[in-house]
Amino acid sequence: MKSKEHEKYRDDAVTIDDAEVRKVADQCLAFRWSFPDEATFRSELRETAAAEAKESQGQIVLSEHGHTPEMEGLIFSRLLRQTADWVEVRTAFSNILAPHSELLQQTADIKEKKTSLEHRRENLTNHLITEWEEQKAGFKQDREEAATAETQYRGLRERHNRHAKLVKLALYFPALALIGMVEWLINWEAANALFAQPYLAAGIVIVVAMAVAAASHEHGTLAKQWSHRCGFAADPGTRNRNYTALAFTTLLFIAAMTLVGYMRYKLAFNDLMGGSAFGGDNPFGARGSIGEVYTAVAMTLMGNLIVWLLGAMVAYWFHDSDPKFAEARVRHIKAEQKLNAWSKRMAKERHERDQHLTMQIEEEENTLNSRMKQGRLLVDMVDQFHVHEEFLHGRLKETVDEHLKTYRRNLLGMVKAEGLSIAFLDMDKGQLSPLEYESYSVEVPSTLLKKRMEFGPIIERRAAKRREAEEAAA
Repeated sequence: MKSKEHEKYRDDAVTIDDAEVRKVADQCLAFRWSFPDEATFRSELRETAAAEAKESQGQIVLSEHGHTPEMEGLIFSRLLRQTADWVEVRTAFSNILAPHSELLQQTADIKEKKTSLEHRRENLTNHLITEWEEQKAGFKQDREEAATAETQYRGLRERHNRHAKLVKLALYFPALALIGMVEWLINWEAANALFAQPYLAAGIVIVVAMAVAAASHEHGTLAKQWSHRCGFAADPGTRNRNYTALAFTTLLFIAAMTLVGYMRYKLAFNDLMGGSAFGGDNPFGARGSIGEVYTAVAMTLMGNLIVWLLGAMVAYWFHDSDPKFAEARVRHIKAEQKLNAWSKRMAKERHERDQHLTMQIEEEENTLNSRMKQGRLLVDMVDQFHVHEEFLHGRLKETVDEHLKTYRRNLLGMVKAEGLSIAFLDMDKGQLSPLEYESYSVEVPSTLLKKRMEFGPIIERRAAKRREAEEAAA
C-alpha cells in the first residue's frame, strides 16, 4: 500500500481513502478521558457530602443504583459529561465505515461463528456430559452413584486412616474348598464303613464338609468384625440379625459334629468291642473297653476341630474389621468401573466431534482470511477501535466507582461525626440504616456507562441542573 495522503486503497470489494480512514481512526485511538483535578474534586466531594447530610432532614432517597441525589448529580455531571466528546469521535468513525457495513458485518459474523466453534471445542467435554445426561439412559445415575460412592469411601478411609481390606475371592474360595476337602477326607472312611453305601456316604460327607466350611467362614468373619456386627458400635437390629446368624451357624456346626461323632463311635465300637470293620486285626488288642471307644472318638474329633479352626483363621485373615468399610470400597470400585466404561465411549465420541469442529474452524479461518484480504484496513481499524473503546469503558467505570465510594464514605463519616439520624430509602430494600447503606453496592452498572458512551450523557437530578443554570447565568 502506498503512503501518499490521498492515495486510494483498492481491492476486489472496496475502495477506501486511506488517509481519511487513518485520520479518523487515529482520533479515536488518541482519545482519553479528561478527569478533574483529583485533590480539588475530592475536596468538592467532601463539601457536597457534608451539605447533603445536613440538609437531608432525616432521610435520603436513593436511586435505583443506590446513589444519593447529590452524589449522582456531582459525579455524573463532572465525569460523564465528556462522553459527548467520545460520541462525536465515535460517530465520525461509524460514518466513514457506513458504506462498507455489509463487509464488516459479514466479517464480524464469521469471527463470531469461529469464536463460537472454538468455545464449543474447548468445552466439548462439558457439552457431552450435559447431552449424555439428557439422552443416555443410566449415564446420569452412574455418574451420581460414582460421586456418592467416592464421597462415602473417602470419608471412611479418612476415619480409618487406611484402605479397606478386600476379600480376594480367587484365593478365599479355593481356601474354603480346601477346608471342605480335608473335612471330607477325615470323614469318608468312617461314613463308608458305617453305611457301606458309597453314594450315601459321599452325600453325608459332602454335607458335613459344607457345614464345617460355612461355620468356619461365619465364625471367623464374626470374630474379626465383632465390634461392628455384635458389639455396642452396631445398632440393635444389626446385632439381632448377627446373633441369629451366629446361633444358626453354631447349631449347624454342632449338628455336623454330632453326626461325625456318631459315625466315629460306631466305627470305634465295631473295632474295639467287636470284630474289625476292615477285616484286619484289632489295633487295641483282642477286645477293648467302652472307655477306649470314647477316647478314640474324642481324639479323632480333634482333627475335625482343627479343620474348623483353620477355616475360621482363614476367614479372619481375609476379611476387614469394618464390614461397611469393605462394602464401601467394593461399591466405589464397581461405580468407577461403570464410569470408566462410559468414559471410554465418551472419549471416542469426543475425538470424532473434535475433529469435525476443527475442520469447521479451519474453514471459517480460511473464509475470514479471504474476507480480511478484501478489506483488511477496515477490519484492522475496527478491531483496534473496539479494543480502545473497552479500555475507555474500563477506565471510566473504575474512576466513577472510586469516586462514588469516596462520596459515600464522606457522607457516612459526616453522619457519624455529627450524630445525625438519617434513613436511606431504597425502592427495593426499603429503609436502610447508615450501617446497612455502607455495605450497599453503589457501583455504576456497565450497561449504563456503555449507553452513555454510545448516546452521550444525560444530565440528571436537580444538583446537575442547578450547576448548569449557574454556569449559564455567569
